[in-house]
Amino acid sequence: MADTALALPGPTRTAARPRHDWTPDLLIAPALVAMIFVMGFPLVYLGYMSLHRWSLIGFAAPRFIGLANFAGLASDERFLQSLWRTLYFTALGVASNIPVGLGIALLLDQPFPTRNLLRALMILPMVATPAAMGLVWVVMLDPSLGIVRYLLGLIGIAQPPLWLSNPSLVIPTLVVVDAWMWTPMVALICMAGLAALPTEPFEAARVDGANAWQRFRYITFPLLAPTLLVAAMLRVMDLLKVIDIVYVMTGGGPGHESETTNLYNYLVAMSYDKIGFGSAVALVLFLIVLVCTATLVRLRGAVAE
Repeated sequence: MADTALALPGPTRTAARPRHDWTPDLLIAPALVAMIFVMGFPLVYLGYMSLHRWSLIGFAAPRFIGLANFAGLASDERFLQSLWRTLYFTALGVASNIPVGLGIALLLDQPFPTRNLLRALMILPMVATPAAMGLVWVVMLDPSLGIVRYLLGLIGIAQPPLWLSNPSLVIPTLVVVDAWMWTPMVALICMAGLAALPTEPFEAARVDGANAWQRFRYITFPLLAPTLLVAAMLRVMDLLKVIDIVYVMTGGGPGHESETTNLYNYLVAMSYDKIGFGSAVALVLFLIVLVCTATLVRLRGAVAE
């Protein structure tokens, strides 16, 4: 009987790994380095200055004081009150912008003859300068000459409230002005999200007899939730650092009742000449914005899954 040779498996050939093309990385490297420098250097320098006491009067050199500026913030009642007003202003702004912007988007998503014209007119408040619009609103809200007084008189309110002088009304009034300017941006984001939604679930819901509210509650809103969180994230970042409208319309008054953290930071650093203390305020505000943004990004990821 002839011996049968056992065929042993020979070495298998592995496919050669393709070489990495470094050309795209090299092309974007200058822009990446520039972005890191432009964003990173001010932040590092801000942290450096927050550890010093520095006055521009007399061009004195900064003096290292460690964490004394941050310890001062913890006991500064004016700073803590401005932080509370900023959070209050932000919460009111988001709570008003998102529902109203969504409602406008749902309305303009319906087919009717003047839809495109209304879409074009809607963005006009966004392209205006915030400081100029703040001055316009100051005139409109004037208790003796403003058009708001005239409009309220048409419905029987002869003596309108002091919108910008009443401590309990000044923050809501500023929120209304900010919402008038930036709710259109939320509406545009929501309209983009509505345009990207699939049509099959809505067609199936109509076949099953679902009404408009049921389609919104169980299809539109869940699918649009990630888009709404993006809009909320953008508005939170804007509202936490708002200064232009507040500075122009009230200057932080009456008293300090509308003084936000960003305005307080500006006054401390530029008017009171406390550069190091102002740097500590700016760093704390940056960390608050970072935490709020990261929370919303994480929440959006959870909703999108």
